[in-house]
Amino acid sequence: MKNSSLTTKLVAVLLALAVLAYFGFQAWNYFTSPELTTAVYTYRAERVLALGGRVVRDEEVIDCSDPLVELTRAEGERVAKGQRVATVYQSADALESEREADALRAQLEQLKYAQNAARDAEAALRLDSEIESGIVALRAALANGSYTAAGSAAATLEATVLRREYAYRGSTDLGDRIERLEGEIAAASRKAGSGSYAVTAPFAGSYSAVADGYESVLTPAALADMSPSAFEQAAPVRVSSTVGKLIRGDRWYYAAVISESDAASISAGQSLELALSGVDLPLPVTVESLSRPENGRRLLVVSGNRYLNFVSMLRAQSAELILERYTGLRVPKNALRVGEDQRLGVYCRIGRQAWFKPVELLYQGEDYCLVAPGTIEATRDSDLIFYTLRAGDEVVVSADNLYNGKVLEQS
Repeated sequence: MKNSSLTTKLVAVLLALAVLAYFGFQAWNYFTSPELTTAVYTYRAERVLALGGRVVRDEEVIDCSDPLVELTRAEGERVAKGQRVATVYQSADALESEREADALRAQLEQLKYAQNAARDAEAALRLDSEIESGIVALRAALANGSYTAAGSAAATLEATVLRREYAYRGSTDLGDRIERLEGEIAAASRKAGSGSYAVTAPFAGSYSAVADGYESVLTPAALADMSPSAFEQAAPVRVSSTVGKLIRGDRWYYAAVISESDAASISAGQSLELALSGVDLPLPVTVESLSRPENGRRLLVVSGNRYLNFVSMLRAQSAELILERYTGLRVPKNALRVGEDQRLGVYCRIGRQAWFKPVELLYQGEDYCLVAPGTIEATRDSDLIFYTLRAGDEVVVSADNLYNGKVLEQS
């Protein structure tokens, strides 16, 4: 027994030493090999300008300070002049009556659907499928941590389950129940209506539930002549609105103070893209204006006329202005070399030899470059293919005295 145990321990020690020796050799080879190579791959880079500014819109606060308000429009939703944007209740009883009427309307919808489903076997089967889909949607929302979506999915699932339950019971007593519910809804609606009034849109526009006091301070017209210091010192006025505001038109603006050196590469009318924090996609914008210089700084104003619903609630926001985009083959900076004909290029490992491939420099990052294959003067297609740099090639990063055909050490 003792000999067997000792043998097992000895084998384990030898295996551990062998593994350490292997990795030690690989590390030594990596750091001491005179020829290091890396793979070429396609990459996209951007030249951006980091900004900290504010979103500006042509907007007007809806005057309302009553506390019991039920908003009837979604954020960024378009509304016509005179359409209802909110309902104000003059008492808690009126608000409770309206909520009761809403609950009864949901029940009425379920009963009517169930009445039709009881007569139609295919409708009942569709409900079973909807319940399965609802369970999957609820689990996905919970797994992603999206509790708003989970709440909506749970409410939809509950309504579908109730419809299916009513459908199983049959439709013999549904007609009477529907009639009773309609009477209860009418009574609750009359009680709620007598203690409430509607808030309507003063003009056609997009609705937003947030009013922060900058609506009358930072306006598109004011930005046209605003100095950098005036923009930074702008302060919101006090507003009292429990309803929110309306935004005129589709155009929105973003303003930020930048240095004169950064402004040198920007001009009015230029089409760029703006990546706002909190917005998942870059937004197309046009440079509206650059203010007169003030202490080495200028106020930059860009505008966009798409995706207003993405920015209807935003104000102070960090962003990146995308000035240029580059797509090319990524190689390390220290892989670039000047060939015998004074052309810029890289040496690639082909088999065990190094061969020079010319490139054109597109963009320089911190420790890499984006390049495009250089022009090759060749009479044979095979030479053209051989000397053209492409994704997947193995470029030599570090080596001494490189030349075409040099035999490289095996890495």
